[in-house]
Amino acid sequence: MTTVICPYCFTRARAAQLGYRCRMSATGVRGGTTCDPERDDVWADFMGPAVGPQARMRGPVFQAPRTLRGGGGRTDCPGCGVSTSVRVCPRCHNDLPTDYCDQDSRIIALVGAKATGKSTYVTVLVNELRHRVGSAYRTSIAAMGDTQRRDREMADELYLRHQLPATTRPAALGFNDPLLYRLSVPSGNRVPSGNRFPSGTRFPGGGRFRSGSRHTALVFFDAAGEDLRSAEAMDRYTTYLAAADGIILLVDPLQLPSVRDELAGREGPPLPAVETPPQQIAADIAAQLRSHRRAGARGRLATPVAVALTKTDVLRPLLSPQSPLHHNASHQGGMVDEHDRTAVHHEVRSLLDGWDGGALYRQLESDFSDVGLFGLTALGASPPADAPADAPRSGPQPVRVEDPLLWLLARRGLLPVRRATSAARAAVRAEGAGIA
Repeated sequence: MTTVICPYCFTRARAAQLGYRCRMSATGVRGGTTCDPERDDVWADFMGPAVGPQARMRGPVFQAPRTLRGGGGRTDCPGCGVSTSVRVCPRCHNDLPTDYCDQDSRIIALVGAKATGKSTYVTVLVNELRHRVGSAYRTSIAAMGDTQRRDREMADELYLRHQLPATTRPAALGFNDPLLYRLSVPSGNRVPSGNRFPSGTRFPGGGRFRSGSRHTALVFFDAAGEDLRSAEAMDRYTTYLAAADGIILLVDPLQLPSVRDELAGREGPPLPAVETPPQQIAADIAAQLRSHRRAGARGRLATPVAVALTKTDVLRPLLSPQSPLHHNASHQGGMVDEHDRTAVHHEVRSLLDGWDGGALYRQLESDFSDVGLFGLTALGASPPADAPADAPRSGPQPVRVEDPLLWLLARRGLLPVRRATSAARAAVRAEGAGIA
């Protein structure tokens, strides 16, 4: 029986337990009338105070006849007789896209303090997955449900009008819908049993690794930076963090005191206001996960965490000319290059050691068993000084925005990995330690 994770409240339910919502179509066949809207207080209460009385009136929710449950994606409304495919979460009454209930899902928690650029990051990431990165890995990505409209609006705003996305509204003002995407990955890219084999390779027992496509639902859930200022505000996102297959923690290096000191007086954009320290955010995430008993036997949390320094374009004066953060990974052969990924990890760790004495990494390493460090820039340059809400006039020129997500997908066996040799690993470690 298929188990569905609601991308809104993250409740797990069997597909047969999902309700349906009447579309209130004008083509009703029972008496020629449509169903009247009904108050959906379950949905409205979940969405928050921004939902007015009129918005509460929605299509009636009903259960399919027992003989049809789990037997297909459509059923007839018992009121008007019109067929509907709109599935509904039994707990929060949010509508689920038709194809969301038919595939595996990977919930990616996107976390960061205010002004780290989370909304901009997702917009640029999806664009790269559709073009440069998608071409390298032979993958495709498509928005699902209501995300289709938001996806077009975000892309038009950034790539056509060169305006940065609006900041995410705080939880106190209402619920922020997740972004839902359907990622199609060639089966030949998958990782069977922890190994890497080309399509057609035979396995012990007579099996064969075949080509084809595997579809995965990607759920990006963006918490407003203001919601990370206190444990009370974070409570709304506890369930979401606990359900996540991976966490991307965006860290603005301009929030680190030593970086601010080094860049002070240099030509460039003004420094942002000081927000919640990255180390505090990391500690709050760990506390939320422990409240759901996600810690392992040794006390560390198993959820993979990709920690990414953003705005690396501003850091270029502080980076060596040989830094891997200056350019994108090659993605040669449609594989995640472990040598390149390890080089980036040690480069960022070395930078953090110099900037905060390694306090952030020590905090992460003590709480999580699987931590990857990354550096990226979504825009490639700072917004114009005379128009801080605009993207650079040349448009986004991203560097390494895809690395955190590709690492998380590879950890789940959805992408192949090109293993680094022992000598290459030793060289990267030595270089990261400053002894190469």
